[in-house]
Amino acid sequence: MTNSSQRHLRRLFGDTSGGAAAEFALISTALIMLIIGILDFGRALWEWNAAGKATQEGARLAIVSDMVAQGLQDFDGLAFIGNGLAVPIASVSPNPVICTSAGCNGYGPLDDAAFGRIAGWVQANYPRAGADNIVIEYRHIGLGFSGNPIGPDISPAVTLRLQGLQFQFIGSVLFGLDPIQMPDFATTLTGEDFGS
Repeated sequence: MTNSSQRHLRRLFGDTSGGAAAEFALISTALIMLIIGILDFGRALWEWNAAGKATQEGARLAIVSDMVAQGLQDFDGLAFIGNGLAVPIASVSPNPVICTSAGCNGYGPLDDAAFGRIAGWVQANYPRAGADNIVIEYRHIGLGFSGNPIGPDISPAVTLRLQGLQFQFIGSVLFGLDPIQMPDFATTLTGEDFGS
């Protein structure tokens, strides 16, 4: 190598005027990914919390509203036991009665108006929940009495569940990944207030 070319190479490798920009480009990429990750996980926690709160609000409305399973609302405990006595758990079958927007697994047709009120309330608290994501379950646990003059003869435990929800991380969109499946969210309350 000639003296002149060695001088040019030394000057080229010794020049640090663009070094700060190159270092910033390397560090800023990692920093931006870290910030996106923090925001993404914060958003995920917010979504989980909002969905859980919506189930609580929906379950509370479900226990003070008419039962979604119309036949359960009019359940006659006198057919199983004397007036004023507790209705046996075995007298309700299937137990639990599970209702979705498509219908119930027992005790008559779905009360669309009652289901719509509960679904609307859940969606007001968590707009990403659709009617297809909402499941209302009535489980007879031995509360209530036959011949109840002011409401149903049974006071089941009511579980409102949100299921089938998905969450999309912003970071996963950048890498072409699919949304993740959120867990089911459920709240159970005792339906003491039916018919009040």
